[in-house]
Amino acid sequence: MSGNTILPKDLKVLSFDLDDTFWDCAPAIAHAERSLYRWHKKNTPRIVQHHDEASLLAFRVQVRQRNPGLCGCVTAMRLQGLRELLEEFSYPAEWAEEAFEVFYRARSQVVLYSGVIDLLEELGTRYALAAITNGNADLDRIGIAHYFDRIYAADLEMKAKPDADMFRRCTEHFKVNSAQIMHIGDNPVADIHGGIIAGVQTLWFNQHALEWPHADYSPDYEVRSIRQMKELLR
Repeated sequence: MSGNTILPKDLKVLSFDLDDTFWDCAPAIAHAERSLYRWHKKNTPRIVQHHDEASLLAFRVQVRQRNPGLCGCVTAMRLQGLRELLEEFSYPAEWAEEAFEVFYRARSQVVLYSGVIDLLEELGTRYALAAITNGNADLDRIGIAHYFDRIYAADLEMKAKPDADMFRRCTEHFKVNSAQIMHIGDNPVADIHGGIIAGVQTLWFNQHALEWPHADYSPDYEVRSIRQMKELLR
């Protein structure tokens, strides 16, 4: 563990990033993409005659470029991409909801890192807990929603990290000063820089033992495992 080791005495709220902080995101997304492609094979054969999984990824990049106003909400962007894809091949755009549900169900089949449940159970007795995420994993399906007092997920109304919007909403909900919140996450920009912009304490979850990449700002704390995180925050 590096950085500070003594927490602020008046710390009241812990906010957590989710993807790559509580589970490895890449396998879940890969599983979701495969599940969606199987849905296309069954229901939209004209699409799979034209697209493989790689070219569908390229198509989604084009959708993002055409719809910059949706970039802060991964759900809205995914639905827009599905609608455009279905319409291009003369399928009903309303099928996008069914296709998205297939993707979303698989995307939420994550494998929690060892120790996450114990961490949340213990910390929930000491602090108010919030989730602040740019992703869209379904915490009810994952089975951890009940550990959080508030869940903030970037959408078309709440701006994605590193914008301070979700941090500000968290501060207002719990009626605390920003310095009484600590945000924990793996991403140096979205989580750490975002937290610094918002004026909250920051904890970098650096499980891969990376060198800190930014010279102009740094986290208040750093841990390299869920065990170290629990030891610090207890």
